[in-house]
Amino acid sequence: MKIGSLEVGKIGLGAWQAGGGAWRVDFAELKRAYEYALDHGIKFIDTAEVYGSGKSEEFVAELIRNRPHVVVATKVAGFNWGRILKSAERSRRRIGRVDLLQFHWPPPIYVPLCKVIRDLEKAAQLGLTAEIGVSNFDARLMEKALTCTKKYEIVSDQVVYNPLHRAAERLIEMGRARGFVVIAWSPLAKGAVLKENLGNDPARRFDSVVNRAKTAEGRGVAETIRKIAETRGVSPAAVVLAWHAAKGSFPIPGVKTLKQAQEVLEANTLQLSEAEVRAIDEASAPFITGTVWPSAMRYIPGFLLKLSFTLARI
Repeated sequence: MKIGSLEVGKIGLGAWQAGGGAWRVDFAELKRAYEYALDHGIKFIDTAEVYGSGKSEEFVAELIRNRPHVVVATKVAGFNWGRILKSAERSRRRIGRVDLLQFHWPPPIYVPLCKVIRDLEKAAQLGLTAEIGVSNFDARLMEKALTCTKKYEIVSDQVVYNPLHRAAERLIEMGRARGFVVIAWSPLAKGAVLKENLGNDPARRFDSVVNRAKTAEGRGVAETIRKIAETRGVSPAAVVLAWHAAKGSFPIPGVKTLKQAQEVLEANTLQLSEAEVRAIDEASAPFITGTVWPSAMRYIPGFLLKLSFTLARI
């Protein structure tokens, strides 16, 4: 798959866990997991300035130092809508290079959306990034954002998408028609679509999508995935990531262990049949509705959002 001019393969990695904060991780094992994945076929990694207040970006910098084949994406925090160029410069200093610069979530309602997009274009014009994208934009906002561009194209929209949260499917169709890729964050629903016993990370504890896995419908989704995995002799994670490929999204799971990295890599060579995709679609049909981002967030002033993200130790 290509995101703009960037060749990214079938699956990428998300590095939120590397910021610590909302995740409990063994950093030595984390590093082994990411190194293994990047040395065995994964060539895209995504981070953000808010993940551990730059710690995740520093982690990514170590990983890519001797891996020029890896495409690096990062995100400017939504509360930094007026300081996009400064944020991009800080991120590039921390990481070394940025191939895809994204705006992390929609700006407050009082901020002109086109100002945000034009500043992303300025970042590209100044050589701070090769491509520009957005994150957590619904179809309506994406339509408006696409009208704001002058010199560069918006090549991606990174949103939550998995079998327990399928609201992004309208965006995927729109992307096919308009030339952008939907990057799926939380493609495995933080593991909830795979197994019942999850860690007690704050990132999971307060996630409504994770709680959907505890419903009868959610358990039905997980059971369908497990049956396909058993038949194919692969991990449930590989089945879900192959489902993403069939649906047209670009998934970026996070990994915390070497075993998880190996399971992710299984999906690179797995192609589901139409019947298998249909089985997962039918089981997950109750989760098609919803939104990709809470619209109420746009009514919170930027300084309050920044304070809340700081206190939450994202």
